[in-house]
Amino acid sequence: MNSIRRIAHLDMDAFFASVELLRYPELRGQPVVVGGRNVHQPVVQPDGSKRFARLRDYVGRGVITTSTYEARALGVFSGMGLMKSAQLAPEAILLPANFDAYRDYSRRFKAAVATIARQIEDRGIDEIYIDLSEIPEETDTLARHIKQAVFEATGLICSIGITPNKLLSKICSDLDKPNGITILGMDEVATRIWPLAARKINGIGPKATERLTQFGI
Repeated sequence: MNSIRRIAHLDMDAFFASVELLRYPELRGQPVVVGGRNVHQPVVQPDGSKRFARLRDYVGRGVITTSTYEARALGVFSGMGLMKSAQLAPEAILLPANFDAYRDYSRRFKAAVATIARQIEDRGIDEIYIDLSEIPEETDTLARHIKQAVFEATGLICSIGITPNKLLSKICSDLDKPNGITILGMDEVATRIWPLAARKINGIGPKATERLTQFGI
């Protein structure tokens, strides 16, 4: 038995958008936003190609469910109003959410991880914690093994943070996205975690960040 506590946080990369790219591979490499209504379904043209709605076409009060990394590079992130995001990336592709598909792929990736590690804590449709402490495999090799199993089951990539506790693992899974692996020991906290912004801690939002900044934290 491995005596060192190893807790992993696995986070699927741009999960909803990545599932959509499996359906529409021609959109890979383009800024894509998920969050439109059913009227924004792609339209098949007479030649078999698809015509996709653009973010500039959206009118209403909806918000972005998720976006590809190409869209995020333009300043468009989940939770942002679609009308506001259209000002930043009017040519971005707009797709409606398909939650049945997302739930299906969620079940697939979790089942794949369960074949390797039994102790899993479900934290939502696109993320889980995994206790790897009792698995004798080397940490880096084990992380790659899990990522490969997820990819084979879904065709999707994920990022993993592995540390001695859940708080640090949640932070670390976000440090090397997409498709990253971050392994952190407690002796590295001062150099790798303390310099980060307070907002990196799960649960600290914009208002709390502003207050902490005022206090020099």
